[in-house]
Amino acid sequence: MRKRKHVFDLNEVFQLLLYGRILKPASKKSTFENKDEYFESFKVTINSIYESLSLMKDIKEDLQQHLHEQVSQIHGRDTSLVFFDVTNYYFESDLENNLKKVGISKQKRTTPIVQMSLAIDRAGLPVGYDLFSGNTHDSTMLIPALKNMKNRYALERVILTADKALNSGKNLAFLVENNDGYIVSQKVRGASKTFIKEILKDEGYVYNSTKTFKIKSFFRERKTNNENGEEITLKEKVVSFWAADYDAREKHKREKLEEKIQEYLENPSKYKASNRYGVKKYLKEIEIDTFTGEVEDKKTLLEFEAAKYERDVALDGYYALVTSELEMPDEEIIERYRGLWKIEESFKVLKSDLEGRPVYVRREDRIEGHFLICFVALLISRILENKLKNKYSIKRIQESLRNATCRFITNGIYSLNKQDEIYRDIEKLFGVSLNYRNIRIEQIRSYRKEIVHNIKK
Repeated sequence: MRKRKHVFDLNEVFQLLLYGRILKPASKKSTFENKDEYFESFKVTINSIYESLSLMKDIKEDLQQHLHEQVSQIHGRDTSLVFFDVTNYYFESDLENNLKKVGISKQKRTTPIVQMSLAIDRAGLPVGYDLFSGNTHDSTMLIPALKNMKNRYALERVILTADKALNSGKNLAFLVENNDGYIVSQKVRGASKTFIKEILKDEGYVYNSTKTFKIKSFFRERKTNNENGEEITLKEKVVSFWAADYDAREKHKREKLEEKIQEYLENPSKYKASNRYGVKKYLKEIEIDTFTGEVEDKKTLLEFEAAKYERDVALDGYYALVTSELEMPDEEIIERYRGLWKIEESFKVLKSDLEGRPVYVRREDRIEGHFLICFVALLISRILENKLKNKYSIKRIQESLRNATCRFITNGIYSLNKQDEIYRDIEKLFGVSLNYRNIRIEQIRSYRKEIVHNIKK
């Protein structure tokens, strides 16, 4: 733990930043300026807030482990199935450091970013996270992040579920060699001709009664290299399925694609100016000398690669999953993979509801502190969401808690805002009620003590 410049209560600062992140997400400066809006007073300074962010980097690992142990004990966490994904967060500043670097931004921004990996359990509760420099490629984060998480929590066998961005041979080899498993999506377009032929072959598919869905599975072995460059053989089960609604969605997108292809064929000069709608994969440039017919750099003509286009049309509606779990039923594999939406939604909550971006702090250690606060805020929000049986979104829960205010009248008496259905459901969870119009300060303090007591039970 680094030496402090100022004397302050780290726990008190952490609470303020956490309450602010959940109830009224803003910059650290704004959170400090709004500290008097809370019923309990916070004796913190702006200097203590920024210094605390630096100190939080030192407790990042220990705090994640402590939270994991508490969640496991209280909520019976199951880490046999873990969802994993990565995303990035942007900064308003153009300055770089070891962590904050220009990389491939998911928001197509040119300012520096930081990469985050996040793992959640099957209940949707965050398990752990790691930060990587902004120029780190998505596929290279899984191995170090999973090593860190398994060592930190002493996890046993994990079946990792992730999308195709993390489906590299090296990653899958690492999982298998460490006695873990995986369920990952497999790209169909762009796959080998043998794989596509097997996917399109109708033999083996089982249809539902309405012919709107079909599914089959087959086994395969393939060679890949592990992180040490050694060749290993992966034994996998491939689950392929086709859905009519997915097919219809993709064909609807093709209407605009076909319009663009025709536009470029008629006006080749527009071709070099844009690659919107992914049309370039179906068009081939041919340089023609208009006088001799020889292939020279004189005039550009476009040739439509119809065979490639028709092949992709034939693959509309198809999806493939690959797993190391050879004995797992096909339907269970699909159901487990569908749970991946929970982590995508968690990133959305972090970025939007908790306003984890843009990041306003600049120093590397303070960036670490910012994301620790965001992670804990996400965990608490998810726990509350689950306790309310997922009746309400985190955004609505935030709004309800934010509106739970009181106004001082006189002589220790406060006037309470009328609370909504969500707040009353939260009170029921903790066995308390504050359903009054006016109330004395002694009752408010007693109410608070009762909540703390019921939480600890």
